[in-house]
Amino acid sequence: MSVKELLSYTTHKWKRTVSRKLKQLREQHILSGSLYDLNYSKLCRNPLHKVLCIFESNRSLETVISYLKVIGPILWTFPVLSSHKRVLNAGFFSTDDAALASILQILKDNNIVTDYVIRAFCTKRMIENPNLFGDLNPPLDNLLDSCDIPDMSLAYHDTEWNRCDMSILPHLMKDAKLVEILRKENDLHENLTYEKIKYSRRKMVKNGLIEKKYIFNPLPVDQCVEFQMFLKIEDTALAPQIIYNFARGERVFKQYALFEEWGTTDCIWGSTSCISHPLFLKDLMHKLDEIDGIGEKEIYLMRSFPSKRYFYTRPLEFKYFDFEKQTMQYPYHVYEEKIKEKIESEQLIFSV
Repeated sequence: MSVKELLSYTTHKWKRTVSRKLKQLREQHILSGSLYDLNYSKLCRNPLHKVLCIFESNRSLETVISYLKVIGPILWTFPVLSSHKRVLNAGFFSTDDAALASILQILKDNNIVTDYVIRAFCTKRMIENPNLFGDLNPPLDNLLDSCDIPDMSLAYHDTEWNRCDMSILPHLMKDAKLVEILRKENDLHENLTYEKIKYSRRKMVKNGLIEKKYIFNPLPVDQCVEFQMFLKIEDTALAPQIIYNFARGERVFKQYALFEEWGTTDCIWGSTSCISHPLFLKDLMHKLDEIDGIGEKEIYLMRSFPSKRYFYTRPLEFKYFDFEKQTMQYPYHVYEEKIKEKIESEQLIFSV
């Protein structure tokens, strides 16, 4: 909505008052956006998977992250609070799951990580903003209730993307203005105009590649915790229902999806990433233990929130996009060689 439209929902008299309130919400890191959410399964003809990996290591988190950054399609890292081993979750895009697993095995064989798990998204990620009038510590006795679940299915490539589309997409993901994009890309691409960029953005929105979204936290950021949760659900038909109902309509921000574990065919995990009041974590595991149909449970609490150290993000790269074939393939052999070289060089340093 425009500021003028928002004003009509308040008791304020002036637009500048609403503008000031919005500024305050952003300064407190409650409100962020607008952001463009990428519907990645519409990007190319060949399979493009989004995967989440869980790493355990005896090495420092800095060391583990330095190796993961060599893998080009890494998206983010999530430092986990753990008293046992150093635990780090990370997100990747994958055009070859076996090649990615092979690289991670090299890290394990050389004791960069001691163990890892790969889980692939089998639905799209859904975003649910908190109800600011909802419960900070909601009950979970409604997880098996019948409900109308939104469409979580992955889409498919149905639109030809061109160089202009792929050039501006990384900028849109960072919420850059069209004028800023033109200024940054003009030196790299001849004949690029404001109208072309505007048309390209409209094309991507119309065909569902990107969707504008706002995100807000349930409380000021210094009063929140962030965690990732995985629930192994025995009856796969119940998995969407349980994960959709989890804290639905309450004062909890969540992103949720279903995952398949690499190397298995009958293992479905319901997953949600949440930002909540710390009180919600107090008896969360007890509440989940009371629900029939949920097997294993995993909760990964962010090491510190907000976290800049050990939290790494990288935008998706499109330099390997083949415009003629409308496919994208990452050069995993290059990443593998670089990681081997890094391992060898560091072993030489330690031996000296």
